[in-house]
Amino acid sequence: MADQVSLAQNRLFGESGLKVKDVKLFPGSSRDVSEAQFATEINKVLSQLEAGDYDVETDKDY
Repeated sequence: MADQVSLAQNRLFGESGLKVKDVKLFPGSSRDVSEAQFATEINKVLSQLEAGDYDVETDKDY
């Protein structure tokens, strides 16, 4: 657990990370999510962004 949480903290707020100053994260409808599960999802998203593994969608796409 601590590994995923520490990794997410460093990737978001650390000196070699994104240096995020203010962020609000919401678990959505899954309120029973653990700290480790939440951190794992954050790390997954950041890895996908770094790898360019995403699609850009605009209002025109809906």
